[in-house]
Amino acid sequence: KTANREALLLMLYAGAVRFLKQAIEATEKKDNPEKYRLIGRTQEIINELRATLNFEVGGDIAATLESLYDFITDRLLLGNREPDPKPLVEALNVLTTLHTAWEQAIESLKKEKNSTAQP
Repeated sequence: KTANREALLLMLYAGAVRFLKQAIEATEKKDNPEKYRLIGRTQEIINELRATLNFEVGGDIAATLESLYDFITDRLLLGNREPDPKPLVEALNVLTTLHTAWEQAIESLKKEKNSTAQP
């Protein structure tokens, strides 16, 4: 409740990555009820991330993120039906890349903000 927007964004990505890794493990163990639950949790986070897109401010970046969220959703749906974890791994790769990119972007903005704030 006290986290800023950037921290919340990173927590959402971290949660999605964690749930998806656990879904892949459940798939490998053939624990379908757990797999379905974890894929559902991941999808809820993707839906939340999609809902926060601002196309007026974000322009092309928001459109690109929407396309990536569409891809992730497609992979989650396929992974939900398939016994092979490959679609989930593909979604995880995209999510991990996005999480890392946001971490780097936020850190860069913090450094820039700190350097301009110092006399």
